[in-house]
Amino acid sequence: MQVTIDANILFAALIKGGETRRVLANPELRLFAPAFIFVELLKYKLEILKKSNGSEDELNYLIALLLKNISLVDDGNLVPFIPAAQTLTNDTKDIYYFACALYKNTIIWSNDKEFKKQKRIRIFTTDEMIKETDYL
Repeated sequence: MQVTIDANILFAALIKGGETRRVLANPELRLFAPAFIFVELLKYKLEILKKSNGSEDELNYLIALLLKNISLVDDGNLVPFIPAAQTLTNDTKDIYYFACALYKNTIIWSNDKEFKKQKRIRIFTTDEMIKETDYL
């Protein structure tokens, strides 16, 4: 199964771990994210560190571990898909995730309720991903 992950999924795995981290580690999944995910990760890193109750070294190790399973898509490759992605969301940050899903022909894993307002790309929440991956 090919999946584009939203930053909120990566953040949940870094803060809480649990089921989100387990699903991210599933070898049956091919995970993608726009390189833009790094911008969001750097922007919220201190907040993630506070909420995770770990050390910065532990967080950096976990980031490296999780990102080994995620293929980053260069934002330049997404440019041809930006116009179509703009029709799916009003949030400029989310355009990259939709463009990535269009480029790689994937579903999107996100807990953002706004993502489900469009009908072109299938959106799975974490609960839906847990159910889906239990059969992989």
